[in-house]
Amino acid sequence: MASKLNPGKFDCYENALPDEPMFILLARDPSAPQLVREWAMRRQWHIENGVRPKEDLAMCEEARECATNMENWRLESDGKWRK
Repeated sequence: MASKLNPGKFDCYENALPDEPMFILLARDPSAPQLVREWAMRRQWHIENGVRPKEDLAMCEEARECATNMENWRLESDGKWRK
């Protein structure tokens, strides 16, 4: 699972250009898992329709895994982010 302490293979901080805008979703956001899955679904559509390369499928899989990990983290963390 990608985290602040353990960046994933597709680390947006590492890949971003110095002036490139970014938007980060945290597991504490109840909408985050569904939004990440929606992104993965759209990216996969682009791959299947030749807009993005087939190599991006690994990114889709990591995104889906991240969404599941977000849900698990919320269950296991019992609101510790609210402090």
